[in-house]
Amino acid sequence: MSSVTPSDVLDLSRPTEGFLCPLSANNYGIEFINFTISDYTTKKIIFEVGKDNPTPQDITVDFSSLGEDMYRKIKYTFSEDVLKLPLIQTSLLFSVGTAALNGFRMIERHYFRDQLVKSFDFTFGFCIPGSTNNWDSVYSLPPLSEDLINDMIEHPFETKSDSFYFVNGKLIMHNKASYKYIRENGAQSKKSYEDKFGSKSAKAAKAAKDWDDAQLASNLDECKIAEAKDVKTPAAAAKGSKQQTWSKDSDYN
Repeated sequence: MSSVTPSDVLDLSRPTEGFLCPLSANNYGIEFINFTISDYTTKKIIFEVGKDNPTPQDITVDFSSLGEDMYRKIKYTFSEDVLKLPLIQTSLLFSVGTAALNGFRMIERHYFRDQLVKSFDFTFGFCIPGSTNNWDSVYSLPPLSEDLINDMIEHPFETKSDSFYFVNGKLIMHNKASYKYIRENGAQSKKSYEDKFGSKSAKAAKAAKDWDDAQLASNLDECKIAEAKDVKTPAAAAKGSKQQTWSKDSDYN
């Protein structure tokens, strides 16, 4: 695709065959410094990787693509516990080059076995030249059926995502990921990832605390919460239910 727009990627119903832009499209000097995934409720860190942290065993480069593209395909291994969390917070520390960034936007599409199951759309906004920025987002995750969770566990790396980054509506980065989920011992008292990373630092915990429940409930857009599109039964709609379900492909078209 010669000129990919946000509307184009929002119309996708399965992972792309390749990358929709070259590495050279990132002519803004954007560099990812640190990335953290946390349980929003407990503030326990699920996953962390960065320039100053050794690459954890949970992440590997996908060598199925040769050349520069292989560094844009990552394989993650997570506990099945991650599939059962209602809220996940991500924190991305990144730097920009000598040009200002306007309308920095990320669209992330998640699939299982080539079916779209979740879509997120975040906008960071403006970044001053030569700055280092922290981008915090909260993902509101739908409850998954036990059958679906079992399918995702039993079919490693068939859960996939495409992440698209835009500046002023122009695609400048495209990364891919696939996921493996490990079954946990149900008798254990705490989640497996708690021993790996523990809690956030005091500074990060304070920042996360600012995302209090009242703010999340009253101003979801400002808090950058990404929610699955509700699919309600007539009975649930009559009750005004806000419970989310795992959305099907047609909900995003």
